Amino acid sequence: MREYILELDRPRKLKFGFKAIRLIREHFGEKDVSDLLNMKVDEMPIIAWAGLIHEDPNLTIEKVEDLLDGSIPERYTVVEIVNILVKALEDHFGISEKKTTSSKKKKRSPESSGSQKKSLKN
Repeated sequence: MREYILELDRPRKLKFGFKAIRLIREHFGEKDVSDLLNMKVDEMPIIAWAGLIHEDPNLTIEKVEDLLDGSIPERYTVVEIVNILVKALEDHFGISEKKTTSSKKKKRSPESSGSQKKSLKN
């Protein structure tokens, strides 16, 4: 499995195991994996904190916010940080973006795609 490192005050390794999942649920309640992959920007420090706390139990959400803010724009953009977090979540949860995209395409029929386009126009 690929390692996901955020270069902050020092290299910090993201890990989204069971503890991180529990911490995320404690903050956000019941969320699907798809909800996590489509996180809001203001939720990002909480997701990062949950993924980083395994190597530093004294980390707080506020400290992670400060570390992330300190890395913008010198090292990362906000979008780059979001992408790293999403890729780490996908990898640690065993989700392949290509697999979910292709399976969604297979399930859609041309008729359902057309009706969906109509509903978007209304």
